[in-house]
Amino acid sequence: MRMIIKVSSVFVLLIMAVSCATTPRAIPEKYNLDNELESVDKIFTIREQRWQEVDDQSIIIRTDRRTYYLLVLRRPMDKRYSIPRFRLLNTSYVTPGFDRIHVRDNTGTQYYDIDKIYRLKGREQAEEIKERLSES
Repeated sequence: MRMIIKVSSVFVLLIMAVSCATTPRAIPEKYNLDNELESVDKIFTIREQRWQEVDDQSIIIRTDRRTYYLLVLRRPMDKRYSIPRFRLLNTSYVTPGFDRIHVRDNTGTQYYDIDKIYRLKGREQAEEIKERLSES
């Protein structure tokens, strides 16, 4: 009987540790823009995207003259990067929850999973969202 209790205790502790490690972190509420912006499941990219860093957990990508997207990352970017260079790992399309960007500078490379992608209605809305998110 003691052996069953010991094995069960170890099993329960192991399950608890694994569940804590795999539980996704909650994204801050300021990034929940589902009521304001159109959430997209996939975006098609081109070779040369234009990037704007909004804050430590979001960036704006411009895929052509009029098409802007807000990419919300699952975790904040490391602030040690002084002049970050962003690059999408998948060059044809990007899907939130599966794809990620990598940020590289002279100190190294970090990978950041994309949690959500929102379509923005032009440069004005991109600037408005950038200002709002960087303030809070």
